[in-house]
Amino acid sequence: ASAQGHIKVVEVLLDKKANINIANNDGTTCVHSAAINGHLEIVHRLLNNKADINIADNDGETPLYSVALNGHLEVIQVLLGREADITIPNNNGWTPLHAASSEGHLEVVEVLLDNQADINTANNNGETPLCAATVNGHLEVVQTL
Repeated sequence: ASAQGHIKVVEVLLDKKANINIANNDGTTCVHSAAINGHLEIVHRLLNNKADINIADNDGETPLYSVALNGHLEVIQVLLGREADITIPNNNGWTPLHAASSEGHLEVVEVLLDNQADINTANNNGETPLCAATVNGHLEVVQTL
C-alpha cells in the first residue's frame, strides 16, 4: 500500500496497529517503499506512527539513501527534518551524498551539503561523491562539490 500510494489503506493498517517496521525479504519496510516512490503524505503518516527512519534494507540502504538515489527532494527534506542519519553508508560504503551525486540530483546534493554531508567520505573502493559525479558526467554537481 505504501509503495503504491494507497493512503487510505495505509491509514486502516495504522489504525489496526500493524507493525510498520516489519521488512519484506529484501529488507524493505513501509517507509522505504513510500519514500522511494515519493509518497510524501504516506511518509509523514508512517513517521508520525514511529516508523524507524534509519532502518536499512539488506543492501544497507536507509530510506534517506534510497530517496537520494531517486531524487525526491521533498521527501529528502522531510527525512532530514526528522533527523534521518545522513552518515549511514550502504554495504558498499556509499552515502546518500554518493547516491545523489552519481545520479546528478543537484538540488538533493545541495540539501545534503546544507545538512553537513561529508564530501570527503570514501566508499569501499575509495571513491568520494565527487568521483561518482565525475564518472557520470554531472558537471553542475561536480562544480557544487
